Amino acid sequence: MREQVIDEQPMETLHLYVVSEDQLPPPRDYFAICMIVFSFIALAGIVAISIFTASPTQEVSFSVNIQGFALLPMSKTIHVNVTATGKQYVPATTATGMITFYNGAIYPQIIPVNTMLKGADGISVMTDEQATIPAAQQTIPPTYGQITIPAHAVTPGALGNSRAGDINEACCATSIIAQSTSFHGGRDAYTYTYLSESDVQHATAPLLPMLQSETLSFLSRPQVNPVCATVTTSSPGIGKETTSAVLRITETCKAFSYSLHSVKDAIGLSSRYFGTGTLAHVQFAIVGMKGAQYYPLCYRDMGTDDHAPLLPCKIRKV
Repeated sequence: MREQVIDEQPMETLHLYVVSEDQLPPPRDYFAICMIVFSFIALAGIVAISIFTASPTQEVSFSVNIQGFALLPMSKTIHVNVTATGKQYVPATTATGMITFYNGAIYPQIIPVNTMLKGADGISVMTDEQATIPAAQQTIPPTYGQITIPAHAVTPGALGNSRAGDINEACCATSIIAQSTSFHGGRDAYTYTYLSESDVQHATAPLLPMLQSETLSFLSRPQVNPVCATVTTSSPGIGKETTSAVLRITETCKAFSYSLHSVKDAIGLSSRYFGTGTLAHVQFAIVGMKGAQYYPLCYRDMGTDDHAPLLPCKIRKV
């Protein structure tokens, strides 16, 4: 009988223990583990950003008082030739004189106003008043009564001028003689040229901006509230008869000023009240004035040219 060969396999021993449910270990909480890992990564990112990112800046605006002072006024004068264009019509004037009436009658006589008399040269004159001539006195020789009244030439202009005695004749009534003094003051009408206000304005207007700018350039900078005044005189004067004139134009400017060092010191001192840090991009502008004190409000980079324009801005503190 053949022996049966049995292939023996290695044996594994299993140990079984019986344990109650309340003694079993708790299952692992994978969600909580994930949250812890995520929180750690976020915290690390915040720390990295805070380290490698510049600190935030803060813009602040404030006003400070600084002491100002008045600049010495500056003036500049120029002379300009101008052509006169004004036109003025002058009407003719009438020659005037006196008429003396002599009365040889023994009774008074009256010569009415506006009595017309003609001279030897043909020029007529007219009395301006009524003439009451007293009677002649019966003396040897007789003394004529007389009266002198004003009169004027009938024709206006230089033609009415006449010499004394041009009228010397009997007139008007019995025993009346009229004699004239010289008649003068008669002038023909004419038009003349004079310097007008518009002539002066037209000549000075184009020159004033440049004149003011040049005068202001004589003042030290910085300038606050500059004020300029113009005084113009002419020779001959306005309204005088002339064909040309010389204008004398004087521009006078004045202003207030301040020290930039005092501004820097005042802003630096006031900035301490806003905490620690460094002022950057400091700018300022004058926003008010009381007497000779100014109130600059942060505007213009302190490192720029002092002549730079003033523009609104703020102070940045980092």
